[in-house]
Amino acid sequence: MALENQNLGRRDRRLMLLVSGFATLVACSQVGAIIAPSLVKHSPALVLALSSRIRHLLFAVPADINPVAYSVIGFARIAIAAWLCFAVGYWYGDRGFRWLEHQVGGEPPATLRWLQRAASRAGGPLVFFMPGSNLVCALVGQRRMNLQRFALWSSLGIAFRLVWVWIAARLFDTQLKHALDWIEKYQWWLVAAFFLITIVQSARRAASPPAPPAEPGS
Repeated sequence: MALENQNLGRRDRRLMLLVSGFATLVACSQVGAIIAPSLVKHSPALVLALSSRIRHLLFAVPADINPVAYSVIGFARIAIAAWLCFAVGYWYGDRGFRWLEHQVGGEPPATLRWLQRAASRAGGPLVFFMPGSNLVCALVGQRRMNLQRFALWSSLGIAFRLVWVWIAARLFDTQLKHALDWIEKYQWWLVAAFFLITIVQSARRAASPPAPPAEPGS
């Protein structure tokens, strides 16, 4: 009985850490999305630390971010989210995936079915091309992808994303710099707009909160 209680305690702590970690990342992403217009030109590294979405990576380059900071911060931010979502799927299966799907807003049924088939048939390449997708990482975790395999495919995918975004940003440097000037000019209007969008999205998710993932067999 004592051993069983001890195992339950460890599982509860693991669940608490996962939920807390995901909540922290979501909060950082939301803050990053809201304040990005006011920071992306002068503090791109901070924006990437909060949220390394493709648009933030793209605008960080013409904002003259240090290449090392771009690589390290961008890689770490995407990798942390990828591993956390993988763990939710790996440890909590279908219920964990459904909980995560609700948290990120879900996908259209057709898209979700396609992702599920792709994760079953070609999970590694899917992770390579979509390393920043929370649902993809959770799906391959749900299907119990080997940890070393996930580490390889996700690392290669993140590195590939950082490289192609950097190249694309350099190719369109002039256009992106003009866009940055426009963003800076209307930054507070954009901040207000992103704030309202975030509030609406959060309210919609809060209207039907799902139960947190439970341990298998509990």
